[in-house]
Parts: sequence; structure tokens; C-alpha cells
Amino acid sequence: MNARVPSQSSSPIVRPLWLADLTLLLVAIIWGVNIPVMKVALHRIDAYAFNAIRLVVSSAVLMFFARREFLNGIRPASTLSKRNVFIYAAIVSMAYQLLFLLAISNATSADVALIMATVPMWTAIGARFFLKEFLPLMAWMGLILAFSGTMIVTLHKAPPPTIDSKVAIGDEAIAASPEVNVPGIPAAGTGVKRQESDASRRLLGNLFALSAALAWAGGTVFSRPLLGRISPIQLSACSATLGLPFHIIIALVIGWDSVPASAAAMKDVSLVSCTLYSGILSTGLALAMWSYGVKHAGAAQAAMIQNLTPIVAMAAAWVWLGETINSAQALGGGMIIGGLFIMHRSRRAGSSRNA
Repeated sequence: MNARVPSQSSSPIVRPLWLADLTLLLVAIIWGVNIPVMKVALHRIDAYAFNAIRLVVSSAVLMFFARREFLNGIRPASTLSKRNVFIYAAIVSMAYQLLFLLAISNATSADVALIMATVPMWTAIGARFFLKEFLPLMAWMGLILAFSGTMIVTLHKAPPPTIDSKVAIGDEAIAASPEVNVPGIPAAGTGVKRQESDASRRLLGNLFALSAALAWAGGTVFSRPLLGRISPIQLSACSATLGLPFHIIIALVIGWDSVPASAAAMKDVSLVSCTLYSGILSTGLALAMWSYGVKHAGAAQAAMIQNLTPIVAMAAAWVWLGETINSAQALGGGMIIGGLFIMHRSRRAGSSRNA
């Protein structure tokens, strides 16, 4: 009789924890796969047009979840600052989304994934200086290690890998080069000049990825006070909706000449699948899943599981695009993940001692 009590009382608690961990793992897979998925799509469609279309889809998904919360009585506080919501949208839904697009368009999947994995590091730095959050000494050591790895990945001069594989989209097979044509960014040349151009373009893409990571981290720090007055899903939905006109205007102005070709390309089932994956899953549903996982498993557990995202991205890019990992990526990536692990462990230990 007494032996049965623990299993009965613990089952309602254990199940949500397992479900939360599984949800966070799925989010890591979705976000990791999204990078090569976007790369595949950008070989066939104008980058800005693709970005606008996928963000229309993600905005609709986020508004669906936000409306469900609203109907269930979860509503923003009357003290919520609309001005601050717009600032958050400008940082995350305008600047970040554009920088992330340009990063994927120019850099390899591995570089983008590893640099984006440093968001927790930049968030910790921002929280320390702007929100006065305490960082233990061990966390600073992990931060320095992760920062050093970030610089290695961002600034390494190895040219993009030579790729002989083809990526099939629809009825065509296209060369799976790490870079795609983006209006306003020169295409590569041939021979030695092409190698130099590819290396320069890769560096440019890495700098875009670093800027995107800083923008996302800045938005995360800025959102801390806001999340006491509005749910994460509703904030994401408002932000996505406010940022959408910005990306539509960019697609129409910068990519105007490509609009007819982009519209024709969207008849391809494979390209539509890439767009729906990036819009519905990666930028839409995954945010709702992330919020659920953080709520039930905790931010520390969520951050640790998210370290799998670059590994998933590199594996998917190797399978679909033939991208290989060089020594700088391996060394820098190991330093980034190791540094983040040290940071999370030290901050978790510090919070448990203060509890």
C-alpha cells in the first residue's frame, strides 16, 4: 500500500518534465534543420522574397497561438508600454530577421549555427551590464572561452568547402554551394579570384551572423521587463506582426526585379515545403514549444538542450548540402559549446546556493 503512493503522486510531475525535455529537443532539431532548409530554398528564390513569405506564415501561426491565450484569459497588462513593444519588434523582428537572412545567404550552415549558439553568452553580458545580474567567476571564465571560440569561427579565413554534390529541388538539380545570390551583394568570380571572393563573402556572412546573435541577445535582455506584463507568445506575435511590413517593403523595393521569378518558383512543391517548414515550424510553432519547455523544464535545462542546435545544423548541412567541417570550425565550435556549458553550470550552482 505504502509502496504504491510514490508512483501515484510522482507520475503527474514526471510526465510534464519528460514532455518538456522532449519538446525542447524537438525545438533544437527544428531550429538546427531550418538553416540548411533556408539555404536550399535560397538557391531557387530571391532571398528577400523568401524571407517575406516565410514571415507572413510565421506571423499567422503566432497570432493563432496568441489568440488562443487571449481567449483563455491570458491578456497583456494595462501597464504594458506599446512603445517598448515596438522597440522590441524593431530589434528582433526587423533587424534580427534581416541579419539572419543575410548570414544564411553568405556563410556556411556550420558557421551560422555556431555563431548563433553564442546568443546565451551575449545575453549574459547584456544582462550583467544593463540589468545588473550577477555573474560568478566561473561564468566569466566560460564566457571568455566561448567568446574566443566565437572569434575563431567568425574570423577564420578558410574558403568555403568545395562541394561536388547537387541539391534537387523540384525537377532541377543545382550546385549546393554555401553562398546564394542576394540582391545588393556581388556574386563570386572564377578561379583564384572566386576563392578570394568566396572567403570574403563567407567572412561577411559570419559578421552578419554575429550581428544577428547580438540583435537577438539584445532583444532578449530588452524583453525581460516586458515579460512581466505580456506572455512570450503574445509578445512574439505582436513583434512579428509589427515587423512584417518592413520585410514586405524590402522584398518589393530591393528584390522588385525578382518578384515575377519568385512568384513562378513558388509553384514548386519542394520550395513551398521549405517555406512552410521555416514559417510554420521554425519561426512559428517552435516559439510556442520553446515557451512550454522553458516553463516546465526551466531556462537552464532549455539552454543546455539548445546546445544541440549547431550539431543538428551541421549534420543536416552535411547530408543535404555536402558541407564539411574544417579545423577552425571544430576548434571554435568546441570552445563555444564548452564555454556555454561552463557558464550554465556555474550560474545554476550559484542560484542553488542562493536559494
